[in-house]
Amino acid sequence: MKRAPFLIIMTLSGIWAVLFYSGMGISFAASGFDMKGTITHVLTPASIVVGNVTINLDGINATGLSNSAYVYLMEDLRRYYIGKDVLVKGNYAYFDLHGSYNSESINEMIQRQISDLEAAQRYEVLRNYT
Repeated sequence: MKRAPFLIIMTLSGIWAVLFYSGMGISFAASGFDMKGTITHVLTPASIVVGNVTINLDGINATGLSNSAYVYLMEDLRRYYIGKDVLVKGNYAYFDLHGSYNSESINEMIQRQISDLEAAQRYEVLRNYT
């Protein structure tokens, strides 16, 4: 009879481990998202591949960049984003912070980087003009 509580505890912990590692242990923060995965490719500033699914990100406009700034941006995006775990909701992606996420989307981060590059381009043009 002394072994019964031990066996029950071991059985319950085994069941918990199976449920947790099979994906049922995902926290509630991730439940409102369409998908979860790892970025495998960055096709354009507005298009990433998560697993095998292409996500077209909303709110990104890189048309004001020069060719060299665009190449710089793409190299930077590929270096930084490929291999990162993300949560996707519609056409917005967020870093997966172990089942939760920060409030700033990857879309906003990329657009801010584009805006910074555009501002740097304007500065270079003005600096070269004077």
